[in-house]
Amino acid sequence: MTKIYLIVFLSIMLISCAKEPKRIGIQPYGNINDKTIFDITETLQQTYQMDVIVLTERELPEHAFINIKSPRYRADSLLKDLIRQKPDSIDYVLGITARDISTTKRQPDGQIKQPVHTYQDWGIFGLAYRPGESCIVSTHRLAHKEPTIYLSRLQKVAVHEIGHNLGLAHCPTAKCVMQDAVESIQTVDQANLKLCDQCQQRI
Repeated sequence: MTKIYLIVFLSIMLISCAKEPKRIGIQPYGNINDKTIFDITETLQQTYQMDVIVLTERELPEHAFINIKSPRYRADSLLKDLIRQKPDSIDYVLGITARDISTTKRQPDGQIKQPVHTYQDWGIFGLAYRPGESCIVSTHRLAHKEPTIYLSRLQKVAVHEIGHNLGLAHCPTAKCVMQDAVESIQTVDQANLKLCDQCQQRI
């Protein structure tokens, strides 16, 4: 009987010590189409085998707004905002907005890429900490007259940014979703909606 109790006790301990599945939270900034949210949720679940939950819609923080070349929100400020607001039950949080977002593009030595007036406030598809807990995606530069192309772009950028959160760098493998967009939406269009074998092994 003692042996039976011991086996039951050890089984309970093993179950309780098992790793909880990681969770991704999707944070809509403003009114984002329900189908868009559903499709991103499904894509992230399938790609990373994590639980994905949708958080309550919030407005973009005013402190992130700038108007240097055009009205935009600083992506780096939004990453910090997402971290501050992230529930403890969430491991990674992906913000999504329809507004344009930007960052400052820098050279490896830290200097702003030339010409400065172009790259000090550079419009982007998305940004993420690598590794880290937050990323942001904007639909503003992903628009296309064909809804399927728009959705494909959004799915790829979302998978790409969460990949950075998980520690993945830009990948040299052609058509890997982690390939650097090199400032071109065509690169996104040509990429596959999946990680290459090497990237898959790294997560």
